[in-house]
Amino acid sequence: MKFAYFPGCKIPFELKEYGDSFEAIMKKLEVRLIDLPFNCCGYPSKNKNLEISVLSSIRNLALAEQQGLDLITPCKCCYGQFKHAIYFWNNRTDLRIKINKTLKNEGLSWKGETQIKHLLSFLYNDFGLLKLNHKITKPFSKEKIVVQYGCHALRPFSITGFDDPFAPKIFEALVNIIGLKNLEWSKSTECCGNPIYETNKKLSLKMLGSKLKTASETGAAYICNACTHCQIQYNFMVMEQELKKFQITPVLFTQILGKAMGLTKNELGIINTDLFNF
Repeated sequence: MKFAYFPGCKIPFELKEYGDSFEAIMKKLEVRLIDLPFNCCGYPSKNKNLEISVLSSIRNLALAEQQGLDLITPCKCCYGQFKHAIYFWNNRTDLRIKINKTLKNEGLSWKGETQIKHLLSFLYNDFGLLKLNHKITKPFSKEKIVVQYGCHALRPFSITGFDDPFAPKIFEALVNIIGLKNLEWSKSTECCGNPIYETNKKLSLKMLGSKLKTASETGAAYICNACTHCQIQYNFMVMEQELKKFQITPVLFTQILGKAMGLTKNELGIINTDLFNF
């Protein structure tokens, strides 16, 4: 099994440990990742120039299609952006015609055959829980945890098709299979505040502080992320020394999954062991 690997822009520069751990678990699952000359997914220009935003995504899909590959990403922002681009591609004929002309200049075209998959949906729907369970060699001992879903994959469901936005289950099922005790949390599907961090840092951190407070009140020791932007947002709180107030630690799903699969901390990019002490 192989996929075109789309890490997105943030992971290589701001969250390298997510990329390292994602690649490590894919290798363990015997999934081959192919690097292609991708550009940005187009999300940053989404509210400024729809054509450029959609073109950016479709060009990446065209590159993957050229190699006969589907595309996989650990970034929910990128996943949501690709899904929106496909929606506009299918429903805006004028936009599709313009983008086709631009792609043709590069010798590219997209027939709509490339599928975009997020890590979680791939594990749950394609790889399968039963098969994944056979890969777990060092399950955890019911440590209490809550999950942070991330906005871009969940909403709107009519476009992303990721999971039920009101009662999602994919993430919980994957966490439970590695031995962790997932606790119900009222804010698991709410925004972490990262999209407005650059424009309104105070409000952004206030939103996240509210989430951390309610998460810690559940009794969880950890909050699990499978979204690039969410983990970066929690890391801001680490830098601000705010996490000490809540006694809860953000962890990447890829790292805890990899640890349950027997991978080493070095393979998973775990440097600060104080933040990862299962």
